[in-house]
Amino acid sequence: MAAEGSVLGLAFAKPWASAVLCTYLLCVLVLGWLAARRGRGDVSDFVAGERAFGPVVMYFVVGATMFSAYALLGTPQRVVEKGSDVFYILAYGSVGLVPLFFVGARVRRLGARHGFVTQAELVAARFDSRAVALLMAIGTLAAFWPYLVIQLQAAAMVVSWATGWTSPVWGAGLVAAVVCTYVVQGGVRGVGWTNVVQGVGMLVVVWVIGLYLPQRLYGGVGPMFDRVAAEKAAWLVLPEVGETGPGGTSPWSYSSQVLVSALGFSVWPHVFMKCFTAKSARLVQWSVMTYPSFLFFLLPLIFLGYVATLEGGPATDQVLFWLAELPGLEGASTWIGAFLAFAVLAASMSTLDALLHASGAVLVRDLWVGGLGRKLDPSRQPAMMRVAIVVTAALAFMGVASGIELSLVDLLLLGYDFIVQFVPVIFIGLFWRGANRVGAVAGLSVGLLGVLVLQLVGIALPVRPGVLALLPNLAVFVLASRVGQADPEPVLARFFDGPPDAPKNSERSA
Repeated sequence: MAAEGSVLGLAFAKPWASAVLCTYLLCVLVLGWLAARRGRGDVSDFVAGERAFGPVVMYFVVGATMFSAYALLGTPQRVVEKGSDVFYILAYGSVGLVPLFFVGARVRRLGARHGFVTQAELVAARFDSRAVALLMAIGTLAAFWPYLVIQLQAAAMVVSWATGWTSPVWGAGLVAAVVCTYVVQGGVRGVGWTNVVQGVGMLVVVWVIGLYLPQRLYGGVGPMFDRVAAEKAAWLVLPEVGETGPGGTSPWSYSSQVLVSALGFSVWPHVFMKCFTAKSARLVQWSVMTYPSFLFFLLPLIFLGYVATLEGGPATDQVLFWLAELPGLEGASTWIGAFLAFAVLAASMSTLDALLHASGAVLVRDLWVGGLGRKLDPSRQPAMMRVAIVVTAALAFMGVASGIELSLVDLLLLGYDFIVQFVPVIFIGLFWRGANRVGAVAGLSVGLLGVLVLQLVGIALPVRPGVLALLPNLAVFVLASRVGQADPEPVLARFFDGPPDAPKNSERSA
C-alpha cells in the first residue's frame, strides 16, 4: 500500500488514522504510568487494586473488558455472513452476568476475608486441593490463548490498514508492547484507568458512526431496514443450513453457541476476578445490574453490518475497514476511518490488557504457587507476575505470527469451550456443602480433557464441544461428590459456617 501522507515526518497510508492511533497509544502509556504511582505495589494492589474500585471504574472495567475486538469486528462480519444469526450475541450477553449477581457478592466478601485475589485460588481453597488450582490454571491458559490471539489479530489489522505496513505482525508487536508496558507498570489499576477511556471512546465513536452511515446512505435506520426487507429479506430471519441467502446455522449449533457463551460468560477469570477489585460486595451486584446497558453498544455495530450487506461488503473480519472506504462517503471517509480505527484498537486493547493481567496472576498464584506448590515470597510475586505477563504476550504474538486462519468468532467460541468447564466447581461448589474435592478434580479433568479430545479429533459436531464435555463434567462432579467422603469440616467452615455473607467492618471501609 503506497504512502499517502505523513505523521511526525513518517510516511503512512492513512495519516489521519495513523495520527489518531499514535495519540491514543501515547495516552494509554501515560495513564499506565500514572496508575503505577498509586497504591502499595504488593500482590493485593497489583492484582485486586486494594479492593478499592468504585462504580464508574467497575462499570467500564467489566463492560470494556467483555466487549473486545470480537464485538467490533465480529458483529458486522456475522451480519454479512449469516444475517440475523448475529443476535445470538444479544441472547447470551443479556443473561451472561446474571450468575454473578448471586455469587459475586459472596466472592467479594470471601476474598476480603481470606485474601483471595484469583478465581482458582478461591475455588482451590473451597476444596482444599492443589489439583483444582492446577487444573483451573491449565484450563484458563488454554481458554485465554485464542482470546489473546483475537485481540492481537484485530490490532494487527487496524495498524496495518492505517499505516500501510505490509506485514500485520508489526502492528501486533507494537500494540502488544504498549499494552505490556502499562499493565506491567500499573497492574489492575492500569487496566481499570485505561478501560474507562477506552470504554467511553468506543461507545461514542460506534454510536456516532453507526447512526451516521445509515442516515447518510439511506436517510436513516428505518429506511435502511426497509431496503433490507425488500432486497435482503433472508438476512432478517434465522437461516437454516441449505437455504438460499446467508450461511446457514442449524438450530442445534445455534442453541449450543448461545448456551456455551451464556454459561461461560461470567466465569472468565479476567471478569470473575473483578469481583475482588470492587469497593464493596453490593457494588459487584450493582455492576451486574448496570452491565446490560453496555449491550446497546452492539446495536450500531449490527446497523453497520446491514449497511455492508446492502452495499455488497465482504463477509470477513475487515468489513468495517471496507465500510470506511465506501465511494459514497466522499470526504467523510477520512474521519470515519480514523475513528473506526481508534474504536477497534481500543476494543482490542481493553480486553488484551485484562487478559494479560489475569494471565500473570494465574501463572504465578494459581499454577506455580497454588497448583505446583512452589514457595514464593509474596513480596516477590508482583515481579514474577510482570515477567509472566510479558511471556504470555509473546506466546500470543507467536500465534498471530503463525498465521492462524480461524475467524474471530471461531477463536472466541474455542475459548468458551474450555472456560465453561469451570461452571460446576464454581456455582455448585460455592453453594453445595456436599461437593467434595474428588468430585471437583474428577469433573474438571473429564471436562477439560473432553474439550481437548473433541477439538483434536476435528469431527463436525451438531453442538459445541464445550456443551458435550460439560455434561459428563457435571455428572461426574455430582456423582463423585455424592458417593465420596465429605471435605474436612475446617475447610467447609471457612465457606459455609456462620454468616459468611455478612460484611465485616474492615470490608465496609475497603
